[in-house]
Amino acid sequence: MAKMEGLAHIGVFITDIERSKKFYEDVLDFETIWECGVEEKDGTVTNVAFVKNGSLVLELVRTANPQKRQDGWVDHIALAVEDIEGIQKILEERGIEFEMDAPVLGANVFPNGAKWLTFRGPDGEHLEINEVFPY
Repeated sequence: MAKMEGLAHIGVFITDIERSKKFYEDVLDFETIWECGVEEKDGTVTNVAFVKNGSLVLELVRTANPQKRQDGWVDHIALAVEDIEGIQKILEERGIEFEMDAPVLGANVFPNGAKWLTFRGPDGEHLEINEVFPY
């Protein structure tokens, strides 16, 4: 069996590296841990920035041609939290507008339920804060 150690990172297509880094750093308390450019076969450069919060790493990807990749889609990125109402307040103070007024309670999503709120990142990426009740 091929043992997986965990999730290495999630790649997110963005249009502006600096704007996205500022959002993830200033609003969601991520830290930029690495930036580089990757030369593609066609000679263009794809710029990437890796940002980290806890054990979660996102790879912010800016291609020379934003329409270049259309092969796969991620619906949303859910960030695990322990106090969803407390995090909601902090993020609202930082300018986040949630897509609902209060956390959604999903009693059947996990064995003992969960609460979540969704919002958008600077390029429209669908983000969620999620509190799973212990089981």
